[in-house]
Amino acid sequence: MSKVFIFGIDGAPPELIFGRWNNELPNIKRLMDTGAYAKVNSTIPPSTIIAWNSMLSGKDASQIGVFSYTYKDEDGNSRLANSGSIKCKLLWDILGEQDKKSIALYVPLTFPVKQVNGCMVSGFLTPGVESDCAYPEKIREKIISKGNPEIFFDVAVGLAGHKSLDISTLLERTYEMTDMQIELLKDLLANESWDFFISVMIGTDRLQHMLWRHFDDTHRRFIKDSPHKDALKDYYIYLDKKLGEIMELLDDDTIIIVASDHGMFKQEGKININNWLAKEGYLVLKEGIDLSEKKRFDTKFVDMDKTVAYGGGAYNARVYINRKVVGADYNKVKKELIKKLENIPNDKGKKLDTKVYSSEDIYKDPSSRECPDLIVYFDELRWASNPDLGQEGLYSWESAVGADNAGHSRQGCFIISGKWVACKGQIDDIDIKQVAPTILRLLGLKIPDDITAKPIEVTK
Repeated sequence: MSKVFIFGIDGAPPELIFGRWNNELPNIKRLMDTGAYAKVNSTIPPSTIIAWNSMLSGKDASQIGVFSYTYKDEDGNSRLANSGSIKCKLLWDILGEQDKKSIALYVPLTFPVKQVNGCMVSGFLTPGVESDCAYPEKIREKIISKGNPEIFFDVAVGLAGHKSLDISTLLERTYEMTDMQIELLKDLLANESWDFFISVMIGTDRLQHMLWRHFDDTHRRFIKDSPHKDALKDYYIYLDKKLGEIMELLDDDTIIIVASDHGMFKQEGKININNWLAKEGYLVLKEGIDLSEKKRFDTKFVDMDKTVAYGGGAYNARVYINRKVVGADYNKVKKELIKKLENIPNDKGKKLDTKVYSSEDIYKDPSSRECPDLIVYFDELRWASNPDLGQEGLYSWESAVGADNAGHSRQGCFIISGKWVACKGQIDDIDIKQVAPTILRLLGLKIPDDITAKPIEVTK
């Protein structure tokens, strides 16, 4: 029976992996040459915590139960999403029920960890090594022994802590973090039994958001002759080398997958969604709200008795329509919003290629409590959304948590190689939800009836 190993590279875009830097990534190239590869259509929206969990469940955001890094509790307070927010089974749950062992390392939204049949170490958003970050307990000591546990899970504390770091510190911490994570990966690979193994490297995401304008001369804020112009490429080369070291530890019966949850590309700027909603008369703030400083949006600032709609989201906009206010006019208001949102221009007055998705058209369970009414891709995500309060006008570059110069794109990467893989070369684009049933089939297991995505036809 074959085993399946996934090396996850967060945010790795096909334009870099399959194209621009492919010849400098010999191990990735070897897997592509000996196996099959495809572009992956990510989730709507292509958010890290949604997309990885979609890949591991075969479900969309509404079935997973997560649309954002935060959610509202029963009292209306904002809370950080965690593993308890997920309402569907993930691969390690399904495998455990069939006596198969899994090792899951650094997968987004696995904190606090579960007692799985195997091992689990949580990823970013883990508050520290003394928390419920590892199962079984003995792995905690392994984490501490690897070096600096303060940056083992992420380069900085907080949801967007990496944006506050200078580039040199960011690079130093990213390499240190990745070294520790890879060492633990190798340790568990060699000393624990498993049928399914997944590890997600978050370093690429952290660097791409901050380094894109240092190497992309088409970026509107390109830094010519930047001392960091090759820094992102060098990190990919380093990661490829680490992948090669891992491949040496895998036997011939193991199927190797390299995958990313979404892609990334240059960001043109941000559209201040709540400023726009307020200007158009849809959003009304409570009296006395201090807007002299930028602050993260929260519904506690909103007069919900007068507000028709408010916005959230980062790289995409999430628009929530207040049904208590609009009542029977819900569909009318939604159509009106879609038309207006599609016609927001860029900062030079040029029309954008904006797509607005209605929840009932894209989700299996649009009635899910946290489900937005509309998802907005400004200029196909080349323009991000900024829901912050205290911004001036319609356009911005920095949010309340800092600036970044790249955003999430629709398509990630998928590479699969192994002696059981029959197809070769580039295959048709796949949907991210197809990965979970594909892995179950590769392991010779029944695909649960509630996973409707079709497995990718890759085996002999």
